Amino acid sequence: MKRKLYWMLVFLLGSVLISEMPLSRNEGLVLQAEFRPFRALINLFKKKEKAVIEAKTVKEKTVDDFMNEAIADSAWPGGVLTLTDTGKTLYSKAYGYHTYSKKEATLVDDIFDLASVSKVLGTTSAVMLLYDQGLIDLDAYVVNYIPEFAGPNPEQSILKRTVKIRHLLTHTSGLPAYRQFWKMGDSIEARVDSIFQTALDTIPGTKMVYSCIGFITLAKVVERITEMPMDIFLEKNLFQPLGMKNTMYNPKPELWPRVVPTEFNELNKKLTRGHVHDEVARSIGGVSGNAGLFSAGEDLAIFARMMLNEGIHDGDTIIQPATVKLFTKKANVIYGDSRGLGWDTPEGRSSGGWYISDKAFGHTGFTGTSLWIDTENKLAVILLTNAVHPSRTWKAPKYFHWRQKIHSEAYRWAGFTRENSHLEKYDRWKE
Repeated sequence: MKRKLYWMLVFLLGSVLISEMPLSRNEGLVLQAEFRPFRALINLFKKKEKAVIEAKTVKEKTVDDFMNEAIADSAWPGGVLTLTDTGKTLYSKAYGYHTYSKKEATLVDDIFDLASVSKVLGTTSAVMLLYDQGLIDLDAYVVNYIPEFAGPNPEQSILKRTVKIRHLLTHTSGLPAYRQFWKMGDSIEARVDSIFQTALDTIPGTKMVYSCIGFITLAKVVERITEMPMDIFLEKNLFQPLGMKNTMYNPKPELWPRVVPTEFNELNKKLTRGHVHDEVARSIGGVSGNAGLFSAGEDLAIFARMMLNEGIHDGDTIIQPATVKLFTKKANVIYGDSRGLGWDTPEGRSSGGWYISDKAFGHTGFTGTSLWIDTENKLAVILLTNAVHPSRTWKAPKYFHWRQKIHSEAYRWAGFTRENSHLEKYDRWKE
């Protein structure tokens, strides 16, 4: 029985080999008739394989395709997408143009207004550095550093004296979200004083209200401790050691051609370019705790790698590993809230997409920027756009939909396709 099976296999193999051999015309006529079933079988498999490949080519879109679709859908005129792991930049590409007039193509080293990504890259990093040096206590009261924060109102003063540094970092201080401080006072000093005098809306530690005022105050705490402007402190202790040459507050005019514009200013009929988009930050000199930083994709990749490596860069400790872990996990000042210390973590319809892990941390910026760093998957995704161009009214809701999609497709490009069951897709992306 085994012998019969052996010779049958030999016969079949020989038939296939002969059917594939180059033959003379006369021989071919005979052999094609004799061995056509085997050739037909081989051709059938080849056709099926080709059909599958062609179907995949047509069906599967890449992150490139989706970035271009987002631009075509007017989610943003242009952008830069950057991915990095713990060791190197994996992906960096520019798309679209600076404006919808399509006169200036976006380049990978273009500089973007980060808006609220400044809260983590700038203000939170400064606090982390001071925490490492033992110069700031997270449970110390803000009035210990800024006595005038208590204000003149007796009732408010009692409440404000209970606001801690931890409350500012987690947006649980009781301070309101935002105020038009550029209309309050005719000098930077007067506006900053107005910020310090802001009354609380709720009792500290009882409610999360995302507060730009809280982070502006936090930056002033940093400046009181260091006795220097926060931009100088960060340049010396963070940006310079990391080699982040394209990260700064108040870009110099010679850099403006590389700065991607935000809104069209109806007052002076010019694009906002080189000046921070946020009005409060601009009104207090451009160096602010809530906004003001400008940066490029590769610089943010350098920073993200340092954070993925628990504060280590090229063998040097920039921030202590324990400090990185402390600030980037959920703080639980209010049970169930997603906020860490300064940083946010994925929740609900996360801007970080639906493949991001629960161990990730990140932040977004109003101008159209987002940074997510995933310590479980050892991946960081940086999306820089100017979604507020030509006007902030253009931004919602398509921007939020496309931001989530691009972050998800970036993960898929990197090989991560396990959906996080705790997160939710926007309806547009549900199957």
